Amino acid sequence: MDLTSPNRANAPVAIVTGAASGIGRAIALRLAALGYRLVLWDLDHEGLRHVQASLLPSESIEHELVVADTSDADMWAGFASTLQHDGASVALLVQAAGVLVAGRLADCKPVDVERLVSVNLTGVVLGAQAMAPLLAASQTAGGDVPLPRGMLNIASIFATVAPPGFAAYNAAKAGVIALTETLSGEWAPVGLTATAVLPGVTPTGLFTHAAYADDRFREMVRRHVGASELTADAVADAALVAYRRRKLVVPIGRRATRYYWLKRWLPKLVLRRVAEQANRELEK
Repeated sequence: MDLTSPNRANAPVAIVTGAASGIGRAIALRLAALGYRLVLWDLDHEGLRHVQASLLPSESIEHELVVADTSDADMWAGFASTLQHDGASVALLVQAAGVLVAGRLADCKPVDVERLVSVNLTGVVLGAQAMAPLLAASQTAGGDVPLPRGMLNIASIFATVAPPGFAAYNAAKAGVIALTETLSGEWAPVGLTATAVLPGVTPTGLFTHAAYADDRFREMVRRHVGASELTADAVADAALVAYRRRKLVVPIGRRATRYYWLKRWLPKLVLRRVAEQANRELEK
């Protein structure tokens, strides 16, 4: 990876994990249109190549692909070292990589749970840790950027309403919110922004490639995905608006927003209602 050639020197760098599909892909396309030099990170090489082919051609900006596991600490450390060596102006980190495990926690395979926590939480922590010095250096160097410098994390409304059957996913996404809130305070003195968005159910490959403990959960998820009011494009637009406004934690979607505020006001009631609805559906 070389970000020092003349045709790349002036473009701010945005790193997007989970960029091969879904919300990550939608955000990447929008950032490219804003003039960012993208580093697209995913394990799906073919998917990354399709995203790269979808980007508007530019004579001045070329985008990089990183095929790697976001839960690999050594990979993050080496990646950061390479960016620093190349003198890259890292202005934005978008963390959208994620996997899903659905089923009663006792019925889920430990290997699937471990993988989920590694990708959905550990990888996000490692990414923030590795990129923080580069983001701070970019902020100190100054210059115009389309969006504030900092980090945008894709969490989930599940972190708030905690529906049964998604224990590991709910816990990991709640951790992403806590990380974002913590780093908002840590990074404030150097002027960096940290935002977490909480989309409602959004039809993406997350559900197609999920690990299901049994067919009841697969069918329940299929019904909810089919009834979704959201799209990856709509989530990407709302997420970037929230980030531009330097919001901290923002639900996305009418249903998710309603649940988010009701949970703050009536936490026991909301948790009970969500649990009752999920349990009823599983009995169908």
